[in-house]
Amino acid sequence: MELFLISTLVILTISYFYFLFKPKHNNATQNLPLPPGHVYWPLKLFETLDYLSKAKTDTIHKFFAERKDKYSTKLFKTSHLGQNMVFLCGPEANKFLFANDYKLVRSWWPDTFLKVFENAGDEMTMEQVMRARKQFLSFFNEPEALARHVGITDEVVKDHFRTFWDDFDQVTVAPLARKLTFAVSCRLLADIRDRETLEKLLPSMGSIVDALFAMPINLPGTKFNRAIKESRKAREIFLDIIKQRKIELFEKKKKSESNDILSRMLLENYRDGEEVSDIVLAKNLVALLSSAYDNPSLVIVSIVKTLAELPEIYDKVRREQLEIAKSKGPEEHLSMEDIKKMRYSTNVLNETLRLEPPASGTFREALTDFSYEGFRIPKGWKIHWSVHSTNRNPEYFSNPEKFDPSRFERNEPKVPYSYVPFGGGHHTCPGKDFAKFQILIFMHYVVRKFKWEKVNPEEQMTRNPSLTAAKGLPVHLHAVTTTN
Repeated sequence: MELFLISTLVILTISYFYFLFKPKHNNATQNLPLPPGHVYWPLKLFETLDYLSKAKTDTIHKFFAERKDKYSTKLFKTSHLGQNMVFLCGPEANKFLFANDYKLVRSWWPDTFLKVFENAGDEMTMEQVMRARKQFLSFFNEPEALARHVGITDEVVKDHFRTFWDDFDQVTVAPLARKLTFAVSCRLLADIRDRETLEKLLPSMGSIVDALFAMPINLPGTKFNRAIKESRKAREIFLDIIKQRKIELFEKKKKSESNDILSRMLLENYRDGEEVSDIVLAKNLVALLSSAYDNPSLVIVSIVKTLAELPEIYDKVRREQLEIAKSKGPEEHLSMEDIKKMRYSTNVLNETLRLEPPASGTFREALTDFSYEGFRIPKGWKIHWSVHSTNRNPEYFSNPEKFDPSRFERNEPKVPYSYVPFGGGHHTCPGKDFAKFQILIFMHYVVRKFKWEKVNPEEQMTRNPSLTAAKGLPVHLHAVTTTN
């Protein structure tokens, strides 16, 4: 009898604490409906095809507008990249996601990214990931570092024009823009100056970027298979660079000469006793370089396209840049103060990013069930916020289809988080200011060396246009259809 009472008491005690500390599900959230939309066959196939067709014609904003009007909601569900995905629309949704990073959502990338880079991020602990991000942010955002970046970028851009533009009667802008942004990124990422190394890495990055949203079919001859091979090839190059850099920093004591991200990470990790293997570091450097490879070059080509089509905009940019050039010596680099004087050129850049953003947005994954606008978003579902849901929306921009740099001098955008060209929250691009610097510095030199004429309607360019420039001033820059 006594044993029975003791056993009963133990069971009751355990039951009490179980129900006391049992995770409580939010029944209110569980009972909410899913967002409207299609995630089932065959309707989800048509959704994906519609998205892709609009992406090819630079009308993704219509994909969002049509569904917002159809469902009368600020979010909808569909299938995208093989995932059940919720698309959030509007500045309030952007703010909600950015405010809940690592609380309700976390960053997510398609499987193709993880396979191409072979799970670079998964081999680091969360503490190491956050530490690395802090290092990147400090490298790009410290005032002294930013000023130093302007001078280094100016040096690379000058060399680029001397090598690839000045001695040629005609140039094709799109591939040269990639060469330029790639060279600048390599210089700041790992102080890579050797042209032979750059020429080895550049094709690898092209293959990697081209396959990130391709079908993940790992068979010989496919884009995906080629990207995996090129990623490994680039990693081997970085492993050699890391090995040599360690010798320079720790054996030859050249610490004062290190102003790149790789050297800074090695020095700080060594000082704090942090061990990150060379292979993991190399994988992450390849991933970083791929992210800096394409987007700035697309913006450069879009700006050249705009200056070719709108001569009045070109004239204003050129006048501003000539005034800045008058204050500089022949070999004097641009400075942070010069960048601050480029007010109109910066507005042209911002307007270009608004109308022709190089990336559609970023992805998140739900860490738990949560509700938004009266709908339930299940744990594990993917979420996509996109600049296309706001950048051409008349609710936030007046006459949104017009290229109007002066809107950034006025009270536009009208609502916060309606213009977020470089992401937000914990995932704001740490190199966003650096990216702007290199584009503005490119503008400084290109408008002083080249002049354009307005192109004919039948010569309108696609999203990745090639442009042909004739040497000298005044000359003409004619648009040609891309073969990319």
